[in-house]
Amino acid sequence: MDLENDRKTFAERGYMGPFTLWEPEEMNRWWKTQRRELLDPANNARKVFDNPVNYDRHLDIPGLSKLITEPEIVRRMQAIIGSDIFCWRTEFFPKNPGDTGTGWHQVETYAIGEATTGMLDATDRSPEAPMELTCWVAFTDATRENGCMKVIPGSHREWKYDERAPMEWNGSARDNSFFGYNYDDIKLDKQWDPDQENVEHLEMRAGEFFIFTARCIHGSNPNVSNRQRMGFAIRVVPTHVRVYGGMTEFDEFGHHFDLSRHGCVVVAGEDEYGHNRVRSENAWGEPFTPIDRLAM
Repeated sequence: MDLENDRKTFAERGYMGPFTLWEPEEMNRWWKTQRRELLDPANNARKVFDNPVNYDRHLDIPGLSKLITEPEIVRRMQAIIGSDIFCWRTEFFPKNPGDTGTGWHQVETYAIGEATTGMLDATDRSPEAPMELTCWVAFTDATRENGCMKVIPGSHREWKYDERAPMEWNGSARDNSFFGYNYDDIKLDKQWDPDQENVEHLEMRAGEFFIFTARCIHGSNPNVSNRQRMGFAIRVVPTHVRVYGGMTEFDEFGHHFDLSRHGCVVVAGEDEYGHNRVRSENAWGEPFTPIDRLAM
């Protein structure tokens, strides 16, 4: 693991990878087990958010609880945002045959849709480091045909969208939308065409991952194949970031979320700030085990 080279790559491009977590055969076996767990009614009763979006299943699925602390992933995140890290959200990103592409978008505080206040608030910000990262793990092969991710390298250095401008959810996942939100409406330069930029299509085998800042403009291709693509996003912040500050609930993508059972998970180092509710164990009573601090 060449962390110094990872830092340089990330600073230049706004993302790094793909890297190999597991070989495809191992990921296929592991994902088959997780699918059974996800369909288990006992686990569904323990869901943090009772809605179809399936946020934060790392809090009730043991395999996902362990995935968010995998050193191959977390060490690279530490190299970019520091030794003390929270996982504040996880999400599934399935793309079934015939599904449209996800439109270009760029965020940082996650002020999405009707919200003009972000879900993330940095309290001790360093200009050299982003305030958030996402690790996108390929649970299945991700190709251009079945809807792999795409990014614009270097776009994290400049805002092309007004993240805090309100958008109306139109209830559909049509092309050029972000799950019902149209980011074209909040472009700072309405004439700018992201498709004319240097676009990188991130094809990955099952078991690979890449890490990016959501400030790096990204989207995904449509699935024109006969195979599902399944990705899983692990979203992290340094522990100085206040998550869902003051919120008890929120609405997003046409769903309502009650935050009474939510909690951040320390995946590396420790929390010295105390800004956020912390979950020390998953819904089965199994402790989360953060990895140690990284010598920077």
